[in-house]
Amino acid sequence: MRRMALLLAVGLCMGPPALGREKMSLDLEGSIRIALERSKSLAAAREKVMEAEARVGQARAAFLPQISNRSTYTRLDVAPYISMKKFPFPMPQGVPMPSKIPMGRRELYNVTFSLNQPIFTGFKILNGYKMAKYGAEAERFNYEKAKEDLVFEVHRAYYGVLKAQEFLKASEQAAEQMEAHLRDLENMYKVGMIAENDLLKAKVQLSQVRLMRIRAENALKMARAAFCSVVGLPLETEVELKSELKYEPPPPLDLEDAVATALKERPEVKAMEYTLKALEKSVSVTKAQWLPNLVLIGNYNYKKPNRENENKWYKSWDVTLALQMNIWDWGSVHYQTSQAEHRLRQMRRTYEQLKDGITLEVTQAYLSLKEAQERVSASKENLAQAEENYRVTEEKFKQGMATNTDVLDANAMLTRAKVERIQALADYNLAIAKLERAMGTSIGGTR
Repeated sequence: MRRMALLLAVGLCMGPPALGREKMSLDLEGSIRIALERSKSLAAAREKVMEAEARVGQARAAFLPQISNRSTYTRLDVAPYISMKKFPFPMPQGVPMPSKIPMGRRELYNVTFSLNQPIFTGFKILNGYKMAKYGAEAERFNYEKAKEDLVFEVHRAYYGVLKAQEFLKASEQAAEQMEAHLRDLENMYKVGMIAENDLLKAKVQLSQVRLMRIRAENALKMARAAFCSVVGLPLETEVELKSELKYEPPPPLDLEDAVATALKERPEVKAMEYTLKALEKSVSVTKAQWLPNLVLIGNYNYKKPNRENENKWYKSWDVTLALQMNIWDWGSVHYQTSQAEHRLRQMRRTYEQLKDGITLEVTQAYLSLKEAQERVSASKENLAQAEENYRVTEEKFKQGMATNTDVLDANAMLTRAKVERIQALADYNLAIAKLERAMGTSIGGTR
């Protein structure tokens, strides 16, 4: 029993770290799904949408009658009275003249239920409701923009991990090749076929390759930590990505079509359009202050004392039709309207700047994608040539037709070609993600 208890305690102590280091196998779609579920910034953007929707409900409630209650209890220092000193009425003989006659009571009770129904407010309530609806739509598109930004960050972190993994593989392959070459050199040096300097050169290059491998390992750890941070996983989580860097040519796409799609699909554009509509309604709301307001007010009262000043409750009601109109306010409404109109003009200028910025962003992303495609094609040819050069140089060295320096240079050239190929593929896939983000939609058939 003591042994079982000890094993259980050890298992409980080791449980949390083991769970924290559990490996996760993810693809790009799964990574995006987890990020959308766990993102704190996206949750905050979602709360803004819900806040805007609640504001719509508040604006809608202004159309309906408002019912309120007001209950009061008042105690006076002295009950109301009429002083008889000012009215010297003759009194019957033997009856004293009172100094005052009570006209009320010291304790007053009042319970009032009021109903307030706007009839005409210069369309202020209607325009306020439309403002709230447009504001809610703008927040929904701001939420979509936040989602797109997060998806792009997942793409960036995902391809960063894939690139780091490929860099590590390339460095390991370079180290294996150098170690094999160094073993050949050591055998050749033992029989006096090469000079010691050639052996030292190979050892120096092997040290550099091993240092590159250490850097690649650290870069992979950092890339995985950055990926976990973006996705919302604990930083110590060990992730294994299912995909690999590859080249899949995108469908034909014209720059003008890409720009037109972006100006139509980008959530920022749609959010700005609804913001402009809301500001237009805000101008109408301020102008409505020039128009009369007509309100129907109904009260139901329950009071004590009653009308005959008896210590009893009584009921009463009253109905009021109130008309209010601004006649002169020293230009206050005029200045408020002017402020709203200037805000609207500012937002229109900002809208034009936004469209110009989107056009520039799409153009840059489009050209970057074209450049990345050319780099992928060039890196493929360079890698093939570097591999063939290394193979031929190594064969010539074994036959005594090439020097050790030639092999070392061929190895360095091959490693550099692999790194350039990996970088080109990573940049290409990220360029596609950038263009899709700039356009606000997928260009199709890219992943």
